[in-house]
Amino acid sequence: MKASFEPATMVITESTGKTITIKDVLVGEVWFASGQSNMQWLAAPKSDVGQLQKQIAARVKEGKEKAPVIREAKITDYFAALHPVERANAAWHSEAGNMSAIAYSFAYHVFREVDVPVGILNCSFSQTSIQAWTPRVGFRDGTDEYTQAIYRKILETDPATPEHKAAWDKYYAAVESDLKAGREVSTKVPGNMDGNRDASWLFNARLNPMIPYAVRGGIWNQGYANINEGSVYYNNLHSLIRGWRLMWNRPDLPVYFNQFYAPGQQNAPEIGGMAEMRLGTWLARDIPHTGMASQIDITGAIHYFNKTLAGQRLALHALKNEYGKNVVADGPMFKSYRVEGDKVMVELENAAGGLVVAETGSNAKDGLGLPKVIPNGADKVKLFYVAGEDRVWCPAAVQIAGEQLIVTSSKDKAPRGVAYATGGAGNQPNIYNQAMLPLTPFIYYDHELVTSKTWPDEKLKIDGETIDPNTVGLAYEYRKMPLLSAQFRDNAVLQAGQPIVIRGSALHDFGYEAKGAAEIKFSFVGIEKTIPVTPGMKEWQVTVPAMEASAEPKTLKVTFTIDGALVHERVCTNIVIGDVWYVAAPGGKLDAPAGPTGGIVRMMIRRSKEDQSARPRRFNVSTSNALDSRFALIWEEADGFAAALGQRIAAKTGKPVGIVFMQTAAGKGSVEPALKCWIAGECLDQAPSLQADYEQLASVRPGNKYYEANVRRYLEAWKKYWSEYIPALIHTKKAPDGVAWGKYPELGGLVKTDAAAVYNVMVCPFTPGSFKGIIFLTSPGMVAGDQGAHFGEQMTALANCWKEKLACEDPLFLYTLPDKTLAPKMTTATGIKGKSAGVEINSWPNPITSANTDWTALIEKVMGEGYP
Repeated sequence: MKASFEPATMVITESTGKTITIKDVLVGEVWFASGQSNMQWLAAPKSDVGQLQKQIAARVKEGKEKAPVIREAKITDYFAALHPVERANAAWHSEAGNMSAIAYSFAYHVFREVDVPVGILNCSFSQTSIQAWTPRVGFRDGTDEYTQAIYRKILETDPATPEHKAAWDKYYAAVESDLKAGREVSTKVPGNMDGNRDASWLFNARLNPMIPYAVRGGIWNQGYANINEGSVYYNNLHSLIRGWRLMWNRPDLPVYFNQFYAPGQQNAPEIGGMAEMRLGTWLARDIPHTGMASQIDITGAIHYFNKTLAGQRLALHALKNEYGKNVVADGPMFKSYRVEGDKVMVELENAAGGLVVAETGSNAKDGLGLPKVIPNGADKVKLFYVAGEDRVWCPAAVQIAGEQLIVTSSKDKAPRGVAYATGGAGNQPNIYNQAMLPLTPFIYYDHELVTSKTWPDEKLKIDGETIDPNTVGLAYEYRKMPLLSAQFRDNAVLQAGQPIVIRGSALHDFGYEAKGAAEIKFSFVGIEKTIPVTPGMKEWQVTVPAMEASAEPKTLKVTFTIDGALVHERVCTNIVIGDVWYVAAPGGKLDAPAGPTGGIVRMMIRRSKEDQSARPRRFNVSTSNALDSRFALIWEEADGFAAALGQRIAAKTGKPVGIVFMQTAAGKGSVEPALKCWIAGECLDQAPSLQADYEQLASVRPGNKYYEANVRRYLEAWKKYWSEYIPALIHTKKAPDGVAWGKYPELGGLVKTDAAAVYNVMVCPFTPGSFKGIIFLTSPGMVAGDQGAHFGEQMTALANCWKEKLACEDPLFLYTLPDKTLAPKMTTATGIKGKSAGVEINSWPNPITSANTDWTALIEKVMGEGYP
């Protein structure tokens, strides 16, 4: 058909006489666009393509150009499937602001040159890897071991293959063995089942239904999900494009891809990870009928703003290769180098007409991020480095000599290698050709490509920089090891007069055991211990005898070694001994009348975004164990309610005071947790009203009848999945249950309760722990459902559970007790073991200010009961 802007009607008539009518059909050029969130990202208002669209509208209004005719289609009812879906629904639209920003920029620049309608099949989605968009056949024909390993996993999820039977028979047998031995069963199943974004899942649901729609070619922008995988991106691009061509039955299907942008800007060269992912992309230009569009001069966060350039540069490849336009599509690229004395002469491809220096920063925010030339700007480029015999990379100056570069460094007079921008160029000045396309990063030494596999050092040595030993080797691998649990940090306050359990993990942050002979060495207040890490050991602990209160700073040191080499170390300074209280509170501002000042009063608060989790966190409130994370726990000077309480205690006792002050989330979108959310899963059966919640959580906790029954159900569900559900999906090419995101059996599938979720985050990391007392501030959500009818038994279960889990000398348990004006059916807690007291309240704390709640009575109760 000839291209046409004239809307046409398509009528399809079946042999039965039934007709399907499709209206407003245009004929033009169609491209599919795939990738993750940066390809999915909308044109307006959070990208500069919105600004491009305003510029286009202005030119159209002035009669300077024709309004672009661009339409976009996407699948509307499927996102991920284990096997290919064909029967899916899609919809077209022409709302420019709601199109993929990169795809729109691409389509516009094509439209402007070829003057026909342009259609985009948007097959992209956030947080997806390149493997997820690759069809099975793309992996099948790969010859390297990396690709074949992925293909074997895919075969393991095809019930018709011998690989499936072998893998799943082995898995079933392992589960039976674990059950018999009373162990926790593994839920790591065979195949491409690492969630529903694993290999091929997104292709099967978002792209396969589009095939065999007639397209000119495809464009690709992705990378964040593969940022740490390095040069295997080369293998994956081969698999991706090979698979697409096989599925479309078009061996020469054009595919143009963006090279990953520069999330950060730095001058020094890098290898590994992101740098080698870019390298793999560059090397994949060896795939026929493809092209690479650089983004090395684009910077930003995960979702960078300047997407006009990304689409425009992809369009250059299409215009040159598919539409015969006389344009330059490639930026300068490394060809070779030679050394002449102290000079490195770099030969480049795609440098016809000479080179220039330009930058994208001056109009990145208000414009389209287009490169702006810096006349005679070679001295502004800080991205070149050279290395000599010592393999130390030194900053170098660059001179432009026509179509080549001359690189020299005053610090290396006998260079053997040269590098450019492998750490990312970003908005800073760098090298362009006459078409204003940037130089692609490179790094060579002794005329060989430098990679993390070929370079003799784990990390590049940079002149003037000392390599931190914690950034290489096992020290780097174990940098986030939770060697000490939550409360043991600098400036900690530890409980006086009680034995203290100091503990931490004996495993890597990811939960695996050390390969080699591991030891933990402990040093605190004159106690020195060496603890061998034995097979199966998950945690370590040392019980320190009771200490007297003291403001004299103490230091705790714990080290972890493998085969005698130091791998991880924690040193906590300025630790004092006094009284420590745990306060559980609803979110919002909780103030109290200021009391006397003086003395040491510190607090530890939740900094992580989440306050709930389905799984217990043993060592930290945050999901990250990194000490430098902004979500990491720290001891700091107390304020608000914690300060008021702590200052009263310090004034009376003269001791340092620590308040572990854990508040649930507050504000827009937050939901007050029920009382059961604060109780450990294994304690829920202590409250008859929570028996159903107990059984649900017990079904995923080994060592009880509910767990065994659930595992049996889980195994049967998998067998049914492979014998019924997947065969139906394969046969009908649609999800039997119509779900948008492909699903599969899960051991926790029966768990619908949020019981224990707050405990898992804000209490579990502190158990066992030594506290003088506990204060629990009741909130409206804890009595809203039953008006307090089950409050007494549930508060009793909570208090007894916490006392058992903390495993310290009987801490005083104080809690606020709503009166009957707040909860008409309120019951009291009568079975709390040990020391406890309730403080009746007749108003709730306001989520913004606590001015309407008088905390004086509670603080007085603390002083009266805790310090008689």
